[in-house]
Amino acid sequence: MKHRSSTITSAVATAALTIVAAFGIAAPAFAVGPNVMNANVKPGPAGGGVNGVYGHITVCIPGTSTCQVVGNLLIDTGSFGLRIFRSALSIKLPSLTSGGETVAECAFFGSATAWGRVGLADVTLAAEPAISNLPVQIINPAFPAPGDRPAACDRGGAPLARTPQQENFNGILGVGLLQYDGGFTDYYACTASSCGPIAAPPAAQQVQNPVPLLPVDHNGVMLSMPAISSGGSPPLTGRLVLGINTRLNNQVPAGYKAFTANPSTLTFTTDFGGTILPGIIDSGSNGYFFHDAGLALCSGAPPSWYCPAALTELSAITTGWDGVNSKTKFFFINNAYGLFLTGNSAFSDLGADLGAGSGFFHWGLPFFFGRQIFVGIAGQSIVGVSEPTPLWIYK
Repeated sequence: MKHRSSTITSAVATAALTIVAAFGIAAPAFAVGPNVMNANVKPGPAGGGVNGVYGHITVCIPGTSTCQVVGNLLIDTGSFGLRIFRSALSIKLPSLTSGGETVAECAFFGSATAWGRVGLADVTLAAEPAISNLPVQIINPAFPAPGDRPAACDRGGAPLARTPQQENFNGILGVGLLQYDGGFTDYYACTASSCGPIAAPPAAQQVQNPVPLLPVDHNGVMLSMPAISSGGSPPLTGRLVLGINTRLNNQVPAGYKAFTANPSTLTFTTDFGGTILPGIIDSGSNGYFFHDAGLALCSGAPPSWYCPAALTELSAITTGWDGVNSKTKFFFINNAYGLFLTGNSAFSDLGADLGAGSGFFHWGLPFFFGRQIFVGIAGQSIVGVSEPTPLWIYK
């Protein structure tokens, strides 16, 4: 996940957070099938933002009917694990403990660091069977008490995630390439006033992608978003379909190719202008993030969005980590300030500069518009697909 503000001035509009109590929200009518969730690109809890794709799930205190529907969860194919702001929860989930102390973690993202305890919840995705006792990060910068956050949480360099209004989501539904998050986060054991580092808990106790715990649709997801024109679109709805080649509604179409990811770095190769870069496909990033010295940057704040004088077509070659499949992908970059002034929520031509030394390419949410992109989770098999997971599949 790498999100940048779309605010042109320093003023940020905020909106009151709406807590939806148990079963207090009806699912929109678009979703079809027990394994389908709506993926809504719309303003977030702060009342603004662009290219944020959100879904909702049901969380319950384990073994009870005390439940809550939590909406405005950022659907993120670039991370793994369910994370919810404490302030977005009206129910209190029990804590995961180790040796009598509460387990907590720091999770590092491109635009923020999430800190908080690990809770346990029964979780329902779409109309799938409930997942029992799922470890969930409860994002809370004041845990266990204000000022007691481990200093090492700041090592990622990103600001601390403090509120849904600041981040413009109530939490993150990480449905990316791995099941467990222990290799990419720092775990701690906490008393009422201090926290000390610990090794990552056993896999089953780590914050984790809930999809592999489903009984049938456990090998990945498909995110399908409608095509939009240059200049953007008002709020729109796509689909997050659970499973790959497990039902009639998640079959890989003919002509699609599988692009494997490096199992250690979770990247594939992007050849942009002859420069070979590691890259990821990440619905949690609200733009294309890369460096192109030939593209004009926007003036003012924020300065890193691209603002070319005219719509600009670019291309890059994506290649699987194993080198088997390659594909040239064409994409467009438009003037970001002009896009923001439209008041639209969804843009397929929004990009920002990562800086000359970044050495990375983020294929963010703009890449998803007009496509079906499959995300195969490491350790899972996909009927009809010979390449090993983790991988992405697209045309």
